[in-house]
Amino acid sequence: MNYSRVLVIGLGRSGLAAARLAAADGAEIVVTDRRPESDLTEILAQLPDGTRSFLGGHPEACLDGVDLVVVSPGVSPTAALIVAARTLGLDPISEIEFAWRHRPEAPLAAVTGSNGKSTVTTLVAEMLGAGGFNVVAGGNLGTAASELVLTGGWDRWVLEISSFQSELLTAMAPSAAVFLNLSQDHLERHAGLEEYLIAKRRLFAFQEAGDTAVLNADDPASASTETAAARRFFSLERPADAWLDGDRLLVGDSELLRTDRVRLSGAHNLSNILASALAALAMGAGLEEVAEAAASFDGLAHRHRTVHEVAGVRWIDDSKATNIGATLAALRGYPVGSLHLILGGQAKGQDFTVLAGEVRRAVARLYVIGVDGGEIAGALSGAAPVESCGTLDEAVSRARAAAVSGQTVLLAPACASFDQFTGYEQRGDVFAALAREEVAACP
Repeated sequence: MNYSRVLVIGLGRSGLAAARLAAADGAEIVVTDRRPESDLTEILAQLPDGTRSFLGGHPEACLDGVDLVVVSPGVSPTAALIVAARTLGLDPISEIEFAWRHRPEAPLAAVTGSNGKSTVTTLVAEMLGAGGFNVVAGGNLGTAASELVLTGGWDRWVLEISSFQSELLTAMAPSAAVFLNLSQDHLERHAGLEEYLIAKRRLFAFQEAGDTAVLNADDPASASTETAAARRFFSLERPADAWLDGDRLLVGDSELLRTDRVRLSGAHNLSNILASALAALAMGAGLEEVAEAAASFDGLAHRHRTVHEVAGVRWIDDSKATNIGATLAALRGYPVGSLHLILGGQAKGQDFTVLAGEVRRAVARLYVIGVDGGEIAGALSGAAPVESCGTLDEAVSRARAAAVSGQTVLLAPACASFDQFTGYEQRGDVFAALAREEVAACP
């Protein structure tokens, strides 16, 4: 690597991993974070010896003598320090690309989209593992990419890529890049949906003819993505390279598996399987191994998983549905009037009227919670009966009282959770625990 002093901006898990990787290259390390030292005690203890730290802000002095700037995903590319770096002739890169520059020869599957990234990232890794490859997964999901490089011992990798990670890419060329879908999200970071889309498409900008782009034929933003790579399409609505034909998932003319063998619930997960299959096949897995992994995969926590069923009522935790696109995907496929839907939290500036059509069709009763519950209730008041509950425990209590056999209580909030919880994980755990308590209270 042709650098001697590296500045890492942002000390989350990605920034820490980047600092450790740069130190392994023999570079001097400079780090900066807006948080004060008192909030970073554990992280600072893990930094390489000799690291110079600028904490409580991002002073331009931390750029002195630096010849590479690595940016954590939580830091906006418009931050003053990044602008200052560019005026000095430095070209800041994301932590993901910093890691990739260490292993550009290793086949990489990179997965982006507003919803389903973690499921597809994990499933592609499972498919490649079933094919006999030594594969690791990480990035925005789990282990930071730089940490995967440090650990080593693998021949293929699968990375979940957020828009925060892709917007600063300058060279990274995935062997297989997947664009699942686009919906309103992260508009507090991006100036609008178009800027968000541009950030997503950056993942495909440096691919070459020998690479593969896996695109969603049912999503206009994904389907129209330009790239030099070979484009492979998946669809639930029409024939494509991988598609749903009645009760069969097909890849080309070959049957991958029948839908009754799929353990994942929700039509959106059939789409996720098709996308995963195209990516894994492009990375060298065989069709039989791909089918085996798809049939055995039962999903990730807080992603449309049944957490209880009693008296004919199912309770499904889809707490990871933190935007309206994820909630729309969750609603599709349910019978008319079969859902008791819990929505709410921090709305992030989204337009909830987009949900009205599916809510009107599938939802028997809507329960809104959280700081922006009133806004959501107003947007959807004509689509279904709405109960303003405030808290999740109140919503669960009311839903249990109203739901009857054959119906489903679905937590798919379409919102961030930080108004009432530490994250979507805690929100989902609380939902599951409340559902079990209500079940236990039944005679």
